[in-house]
Amino acid sequence: MGIVLLLVSFLIYAFAFFFLNEPDKVIFYIVIDCAFIPIDVLIVVLVLESIIEKKKKETVLEKLDMILGVFFSEMGNDLLEIISKVNNDNDEIIHKIRNIDKWDDDDFKHAYKYLKTHGVKFSPEIPESEVQGFIISLKNIMKRNHDFLIELLENPNVLEKVGFSSLLLALFHLDDELELRNDLDKISSSDFKHIIEDIDRVYCRLTYEWIKYLQFLNHNYPYMSSLTLRVNPFNPEVNVYISD
Repeated sequence: MGIVLLLVSFLIYAFAFFFLNEPDKVIFYIVIDCAFIPIDVLIVVLVLESIIEKKKKETVLEKLDMILGVFFSEMGNDLLEIISKVNNDNDEIIHKIRNIDKWDDDDFKHAYKYLKTHGVKFSPEIPESEVQGFIISLKNIMKRNHDFLIELLENPNVLEKVGFSSLLLALFHLDDELELRNDLDKISSSDFKHIIEDIDRVYCRLTYEWIKYLQFLNHNYPYMSSLTLRVNPFNPEVNVYISD
């Protein structure tokens, strides 16, 4: 195609040069056209290409937000629910997001700034007799979704979303920590404290991504945000059924 276009251009210039009897004008316009080439490159490459690339990236990020919805449906909500149940400071989180369905963009920005600065308080309160059951519940979720996590990580577009890719890495680390502990009777208080630190890392990132996902739904799919709030994993009193 490039050769054909160059050939057509050459033939047109040759026709003008030899048959229109005005070679000076032809040469003049050739020079003018050549002078415009750098400006043309500037417009096409630096302006139009950047706009196209930006639109392409926005499309990719939108698809990733959809993938994020699948992630929370498959395992994210279950993890948040199990971890929130043992979090002694869960009431504080519920209080901070109680009107999240009415938040505007500024409210979300303040929430992100707060999470980045202070994080989410995770103060687990688990009776010693329930520690094994808690770990087993986490192990079952991680084991059930191990292949799903690998498929997410194999998606090259996930790297475009730094927060989500960081969450996946934290989940894989937690999965390894839990999977390698076959004998739960050997888990000491110090060992459990180490596991809690890994859970805390996952919990903070999960909370951040859950709020990001809810903002995406509020902007694009409000009917889906209604369901997400009705199954709010932070609040044990929520009900998926809509009351009169």
